[in-house]
Amino acid sequence: MKKKAVVLLLTLMMTAGAVVGCGDASTSIGKGFSGDSGEDAGDDVQVVTVWSDNAHEQSIRDAQVEEFNNTIGKQEGIKIEYTVYGSDYADVINVALMANDGPDLFRPSSNTFAKYVSAGYAVPISDLEGSDSLLSLYDKDELLVGDQIFDDKVYTLPYSLQSYKMIVNKDLFDGAGIKVAPKTWNEVREDAKKITEASNGNAYGYFLALQSGWTLDHYIYSVASASLGHYGYDAVSGTYRYSDGLPIIQNIMGMIEDGSVFPGYENMDADTARAQFAAGKVGIVMAASFDVAVYTDQFPATCNWVVCDPPSIDGSGYDYKEMVTPVDLLAVAKKSLEAKDTSKIARVLEWFYSDANLVEMYEQGMYLPYRKEVLDLASDSEVKGWEEFATFKDGQFIVRMADPKGVISYEGLSARETLAKLLSGGYSEDAATVLHDLDARLNAGLSALDDATLNEYVAPSGYKVERD
Repeated sequence: MKKKAVVLLLTLMMTAGAVVGCGDASTSIGKGFSGDSGEDAGDDVQVVTVWSDNAHEQSIRDAQVEEFNNTIGKQEGIKIEYTVYGSDYADVINVALMANDGPDLFRPSSNTFAKYVSAGYAVPISDLEGSDSLLSLYDKDELLVGDQIFDDKVYTLPYSLQSYKMIVNKDLFDGAGIKVAPKTWNEVREDAKKITEASNGNAYGYFLALQSGWTLDHYIYSVASASLGHYGYDAVSGTYRYSDGLPIIQNIMGMIEDGSVFPGYENMDADTARAQFAAGKVGIVMAASFDVAVYTDQFPATCNWVVCDPPSIDGSGYDYKEMVTPVDLLAVAKKSLEAKDTSKIARVLEWFYSDANLVEMYEQGMYLPYRKEVLDLASDSEVKGWEEFATFKDGQFIVRMADPKGVISYEGLSARETLAKLLSGGYSEDAATVLHDLDARLNAGLSALDDATLNEYVAPSGYKVERD
């Protein structure tokens, strides 16, 4: 793969307006992590608990943690207890943080993290003794308010970038006599129906996973950002515009009506749905860059899958730049401040963000590094599908801004809950009415914010989403 494509992405991020970018620090986090020096800490070992739901990377991360515990950890008196949860993670971490009886470090969700911060369940990284070395690698002015920064303090840090594509099962396409991947959402529906009919009940054209709400964000609105110019929240206008995605929602509802969606989608989570695609039972799926690892390691695909550009709303193509998402890896729970030595928790956080670990993740097709310095240390990845997710056209991408959903109050269901109810047939109203009501409710919440807070989520003048 052409490494320079990703380097170009991260270089351009630094000059695309002071929205988000890479730190200028040249010191590698990984220095001094080789385990070649330091004294053995004996039996005085502090356990640092870390929780995540990143199952796609678990095999690599478990091996990294084991190596840490056997080398650096023994020398410095630290043992990492790393736990990966499944689809119940959101409920488990919520209960644990509320009870102050959870982990020291946890993977934050953009959907709930702002509420955890306001409730005091999460604390700034700077509250950990010895955290300055990690924080110094990032330019605070280029971090996102409402994502990494709250009340002018850094609560988490971007680890990677996430891009979005479509993946098709070429075996099922061939079996249905389809020669070309769909270019529009109308064609997705047409092809899904052909695949379902040709498979005689053995496979279906499309999948949904309504029990994993994040798929409704990523596999519908983030995938469609180059067609919509936003991802449900439009940072340019500072308003919610889920109704812009009506043509997409109507096509998905059409696939349900056609019987082209894998059965049981109402109660299916993301892992179950993706396992069906990996087994060759689904023809078309929307995907994020982390799904390369899912279909390579977590659920190794037995079918011949191909990565394609996302479908557009109509045949005219994309009017807007492709949006990529900065993704945070870990945040600090309030419980960590009760530790005997918080500098050891800072050490673990720094280690998770280390260049050496992220290099391995990149080479294995797991993550696109946020910090461009990491790419100077990495070899090109040969993992199937990685090149398509990691290559960006010059000037035709932009890093998305934070969504204010975590700081607003509104009546009724959330966007994810609304979409799940709509796609499961829970409304008597039509899709247009439901989506316009969703926008109205969310925008009413925005209007209640003071101007200073709202302006933190509105794009600066140099933030251009239209294609050049």
